[in-house]
Amino acid sequence: MNRRIKHVWTISIVAMAAIFAMEAYWLYNQYEYSSMVKAEEMKEACAKAFETEKNIRIDKYGDIIDKYDDMIDKYDDMIDKYDDIKYNNSNVKMLIVLQIGQSVKKRKEKNKPVKSTIRYTLPDTKKKLSVKNIDMSEGVEMASRYMVSQNRRFDRSTFDSLLYAAEGIKTDIFKFVKTNRCMMKPVFSVSGGLSKTLHVKYSTNPFNMEAVEMTIPIPLSQTLKLMIWKFAASVVLLVILGFCMMYQIKTIMIQRRINAIRHEFMKNMIYEMKQPPETSDDDTTAIKIGSTLFFYELNELRHGNEKVIITSRQAELLRILAENLNKVVGREMLLKEVWGDDSYSNSMALNVQITYLRRALKSDSSLSIEAIIRKGYVLKDK
Repeated sequence: MNRRIKHVWTISIVAMAAIFAMEAYWLYNQYEYSSMVKAEEMKEACAKAFETEKNIRIDKYGDIIDKYDDMIDKYDDMIDKYDDIKYNNSNVKMLIVLQIGQSVKKRKEKNKPVKSTIRYTLPDTKKKLSVKNIDMSEGVEMASRYMVSQNRRFDRSTFDSLLYAAEGIKTDIFKFVKTNRCMMKPVFSVSGGLSKTLHVKYSTNPFNMEAVEMTIPIPLSQTLKLMIWKFAASVVLLVILGFCMMYQIKTIMIQRRINAIRHEFMKNMIYEMKQPPETSDDDTTAIKIGSTLFFYELNELRHGNEKVIITSRQAELLRILAENLNKVVGREMLLKEVWGDDSYSNSMALNVQITYLRRALKSDSSLSIEAIIRKGYVLKDK
């Protein structure tokens, strides 16, 4: 292949690969960004669905939970007294031990929630739990989830309906698990490469350390789907462009090969048509091979009264073979001596010229040109 064509082909391939890589990288970044935005929307929808699902399950404990807001309001008023706050009912007893000192004042000045230690006494089992460093609203939320779960367990179908109404998706894998910690808020994580999944973990019954785990596939946005189709179309166009370039270069190479063969053919024809100089028999020297006289200057073979005219190319071949009578002459030597190079086209021409020489020498049974496989030819004189 011509060096310039190689350079053009290489540059074109590199350019197409760069275009493909940049578009793929751009699409990947768009996918990552779109997935991140969609994941945040799904996290918010899940948090709302958890809260709504809990409220739907509230039945006989509804009146108790309604009083929690009043407790939180009273809690803020009582902070300055630094006394223990007790809330008792037939279901859950809560003893709130305030963390007194400068930290309370500083947090209040900065409008931050005051962290406390809350002790719970669970009904029936009389089990006592102590949760440190939480604020009143978190403590009430823990008690709320416990009482609701005692009445009715978390309902997946309700949650799926709420999530489907908000985002048009449903949970994939769902199971109840035991945890070693209480999660006041849902815990989210995202995994996956080209197909991302949102993992959700939520404490439904914090006192019993019970939680639900689920996976939710993150769907592609409609815009990103259109981008993927556009990218696929671009890949198809790049493939078509590459095919067209290969076809054009192949056509150019075939045309160059045809031109080279035509040029070689014309050169051979001109050489073959070249006539020997006009000389008399007295001025020429005959080479005797077998019973045949070979007049090299005249391109002529004489056997008895028979005269055969051969071409200049055939005369050159016969001269070399006659000078190496009964010796093998290599193909490469014949090609370089007669044609100047050992190209494929010249090698095929050698086979043809040897065939013509055999016909020219057929009247002399003592002479024969034999082919030696993978070596060359030998002119034998019997």
